[in-house]
Amino acid sequence: MKIDRREIARDLMGLGSVPFLLLVVVRVAMVGNFLELFHIVTAVVLFGLISIRLRGLHFHSGRIVIMAIFTSVFYDDRYYTTFALLIALVAIFSFVRYLKIQKVYTSLVLGLICSLVSYLVSLPLDLRNI
Repeated sequence: MKIDRREIARDLMGLGSVPFLLLVVVRVAMVGNFLELFHIVTAVVLFGLISIRLRGLHFHSGRIVIMAIFTSVFYDDRYYTTFALLIALVAIFSFVRYLKIQKVYTSLVLGLICSLVSYLVSLPLDLRNI
């Protein structure tokens, strides 16, 4: 049995898709964690706004980074954080290596910056969870 690494890379790209993002947002909203909901939505919107200016970014890479960061904070479990980090790194590596996608690392850094900015913006807002 031959493993098709390109197909696995395309499957991993689904982790940064809009439907998966919506699943994460609805899951966080269901438990009333408005702080994490604010972080995710703010980071993704900020990433989208910046990507309008910077052409050619890889949206899936940025969203994977944002969701890996904030779902790790949401679940607050070291095993989940390790797993999410591992999957995100494998996805990013496979986008570059097997799918030959450009500007993946730029999108990764921008996703990290947008996550940090959304966290810093939330500090003075003092959002409460239910």
